[in-house]
Amino acid sequence: MSKQIVHHQSQSLWNYTLSPGWTMKEVEILNLALMKFGIGKWRKIINSECLPGKSIGQIYMQTQRLLGQQSLGEFMGLSLDLKKVYLHNMQKKNVFRKNNSIINTGDNMTQEERKKRIDENRKNFGISPADIVLIKLPRYHVNSQTSFLSHDEILEGNFTTVEKINNLCELKKDILRKLKKIENGELEEALDDEIEQKRRYKKVMTDSDSSSA
Repeated sequence: MSKQIVHHQSQSLWNYTLSPGWTMKEVEILNLALMKFGIGKWRKIINSECLPGKSIGQIYMQTQRLLGQQSLGEFMGLSLDLKKVYLHNMQKKNVFRKNNSIINTGDNMTQEERKKRIDENRKNFGISPADIVLIKLPRYHVNSQTSFLSHDEILEGNFTTVEKINNLCELKKDILRKLKKIENGELEEALDDEIEQKRRYKKVMTDSDSSSA
């Protein structure tokens, strides 16, 4: 890489599966954020404000689809060329897949095996510190509002069992939070704030698309 990497340079990535609630533009930004901060650095991605409205669970699930496998343990902490990992996984034979992602059907890795895999993946797919510095992410100055899938969207969506459980748990937390606001007489105000935040986020994303065209 010889020039600054910005979020609008890549018009398309690869034949990954798009999770519900994600746009192509958001996934391109996620790809760069994972390259910059590393796999598993979910809180850093959230705090960077490059993907407002996305929860750690949503980022985790879309990362699985970008890499083409469900288990992320062997990539944790690594800044990688995700496309290379995905293409490598697509060439594997005699594996079980769901949503184009390899499902782990064997025993869990030992700590020694995991460390060995991480070292191998760093060598085969890692990107250099010099390239990481060049990655520039957008920053949207809006208050993050986590979006949630509805109950029907979760149950009817093409999710794995783990993904359904994670989404249902997040939905439950949101419902409990809103019930608490009802008890305190704050729900109408909270809903108005959420609508305004979504409007502002949509405007920011539209303006960003226009400026990068």
